[in-house]
Amino acid sequence: MNNPIPNILLSNDDSFDSPILDITLEVLKNMGNLYVAVPEEEQSWKGKSMTRLNPIEVSPLSLKGALGWKITGTPADCTNLAMHQLMPCMPDIVVSGTNIGKNVGAGFVFSSGTIGACLEANISGIPAIALSQELAKDDFMHWYENRSFRPETILKLKNTLQKNIPAVWQQFPLHSIDPRTTWNINFPEMSFTDPKIVYTKTGQSYYGNCFSKEEKGYKFSLKDATIDKTPLTDDKTLQEGNISASLLDLRTFGGQITKV
Repeated sequence: MNNPIPNILLSNDDSFDSPILDITLEVLKNMGNLYVAVPEEEQSWKGKSMTRLNPIEVSPLSLKGALGWKITGTPADCTNLAMHQLMPCMPDIVVSGTNIGKNVGAGFVFSSGTIGACLEANISGIPAIALSQELAKDDFMHWYENRSFRPETILKLKNTLQKNIPAVWQQFPLHSIDPRTTWNINFPEMSFTDPKIVYTKTGQSYYGNCFSKEEKGYKFSLKDATIDKTPLTDDKTLQEGNISASLLDLRTFGGQITKV
């Protein structure tokens, strides 16, 4: 990287009004030249899907002085548009998050819009970091039902992320991250006050039925999942109170011919 001050693109899947976006932005704007491209509406569980047929609208967005855009598309749309159309130059790194809730286990990683934004960057040769914050059930349900957090939860989130995001930034300096890779970072519940960063593998966690029948059709409602709790998996590490760091590497896909 020629520029000692990195150009950072921040995206997410929780949309521009996520209260954790503001906290993440406050931290990252001290790390480099920050740009923000985020969905206009929540895009959770969209994976790396992109909008092919419908037009996408882009509106200027200024968050705490950072140049940004609000986009009527998926997280991957946001990353691609910002990199190739909106930013004055390509970013040196893409950061996605901080997601409201964890992103662990193979089935959930492939479904995550947070990670989808990062994979879109990797396809264009830009390294990425996905950040996710596990929450206590009560805090998550308050967000789900009110699209807000209680003041005491916001304060805890600020204290936690202002400590943990710089620790991750120091652990994974830009020059050490390969262009086609994403570090999937998950922070444990805030009751754990002194987590350490642990290198983990993506657990073999999968889900089944995602929908419940209602009067007018079906509504998303995750019914069951099998969670991999073996040592040094992402979810197990979170439950032990530590920060999980799992490498997602595009170069491992299709790397060899397999015969049956």
